[in-house]
Amino acid sequence: MKNDLLLVEKYRPKKIEEIIGNEEAKATFVEWLKGKRKSKKAVLLYGPPGVGKTALVNAASKEFGFSVIEMNASDTRSEKAVNEIAKPATSYLALDTFTSESKGNVLFLDEVDGIAGNEDRGGVSAIIEIVEKAQVPVIMAANDPEIDKLRPLKKVCLLIRFHQIRLPLLISLLQKICLLEHVKADFEALEHIAQNSKGDVRSAINDLQSLSEENHVLTLQDTMALSSRNKDISQDETLRGFFSAKSVEEVSSLLFRSSVDYDEFIMSVSDNLPRRYTNPDELAAAYDFVSKADVFRGRIGTEYWHLLKYFFNALSEAAAVAPESYKPFELISPPIRIITLFWTKGKRTMLDGICGKIGAQCHVSHSKAKHDFVPFVKMIIQKQKSTDLISWLELTPEEVDFLVKMNRY
Repeated sequence: MKNDLLLVEKYRPKKIEEIIGNEEAKATFVEWLKGKRKSKKAVLLYGPPGVGKTALVNAASKEFGFSVIEMNASDTRSEKAVNEIAKPATSYLALDTFTSESKGNVLFLDEVDGIAGNEDRGGVSAIIEIVEKAQVPVIMAANDPEIDKLRPLKKVCLLIRFHQIRLPLLISLLQKICLLEHVKADFEALEHIAQNSKGDVRSAINDLQSLSEENHVLTLQDTMALSSRNKDISQDETLRGFFSAKSVEEVSSLLFRSSVDYDEFIMSVSDNLPRRYTNPDELAAAYDFVSKADVFRGRIGTEYWHLLKYFFNALSEAAAVAPESYKPFELISPPIRIITLFWTKGKRTMLDGICGKIGAQCHVSHSKAKHDFVPFVKMIIQKQKSTDLISWLELTPEEVDFLVKMNRY
């Protein structure tokens, strides 16, 4: 089953009928999309991850001739960002609306429960305004709609709930994939994979691929390692397994089964590479593979998961540059960057407060205050002890002391 394409991408549903489970939810969504339930201009699909919410949007849109304009959790969704992308997509129909191929746009906002605090300020109210004025269908998806910030959004949406995929359906899908991929799998092994996934189709297919990719045979014993996913393997354990692995395949299998945060993990790998490889040529080769992995992680975002295998492969190559030279070493964890941010939080908060005061008095942005004004304010206070400037900016004694002693920012 060794191929360049992730099976979750290869077997991604292309038609509504190919999406397993949640028949009632699918029927309700199709009725709404056809215009038969347009009491609400927007719809919110909600339920656990990996049950077909996004797959349904893409398959149904393709089947009914809509073009999908998407914003996901990797995009900043402040009021400005929402308006820049969503307003043009919903305020008029597509140029090819009246052709036989397309009926126009649908706006799809994935993972709306991931809208953050200050970074996405005004995002929910901007979405509501978009919905109220939209001339095209607006579709949203969320794992957890019961959070307070989504309460206003739910009032303008038709809510459609998705449930975990039932075990028999999931096992049947895995059996079908095994047949197409020529994998000889025991029923008990597929049952264990399905149970471990907790109804998450994407997770189940990924587990199937990682466990059967090498020899196209899958037994119950092969799936025993999956239980570790529910134990929340620590970052340190994953790192130790990563650096001590003897082959690319071993590392790739480890990464498929691990539940660590990919972004934090790649930072930890970068920190620890100099301790793993003392030979400069080996270290350079390893960093080259990590840089490629970082590029793929950026391209994946939260949407293009078919690239995940390339991310794993590049990281695996970094771990297996010279497996015979491995010697146990003390890990650096958590990542140095995260530690640095933790210890400098107080300084950054102080500087943010100063920039806010400068920005308010001088009518400039936070960024301009930081880069263009702070150096001069610091210089004036240091050389002239200007009480008028301190008073005008309403700087506290602590802020003045911080500016005077500040070396860099």
